[in-house]
Amino acid sequence: MCNTLYKRLVQRLDARVEVATDTNFIEGILVCVTPRLLIIDGTDGYGYGPDTSQYIDTKAVNHVRFLQTENQSI
Repeated sequence: MCNTLYKRLVQRLDARVEVATDTNFIEGILVCVTPRLLIIDGTDGYGYGPDTSQYIDTKAVNHVRFLQTENQSI
């Protein structure tokens, strides 16, 4: 993972993110970042069922987007 991206993600722990890979699109809370792994506590998008943690190899990440939450100022 690019050192700059790693540093940015570490600063944004507990932020709501969208992560895209070649085969998946994951939305949730960024809970852990290492140079080789992202861990995201995801939701099913509908508010039903248990939340699940997604473990994503950083080499598979194509895109990370930070989502604005209601209590963040613009």
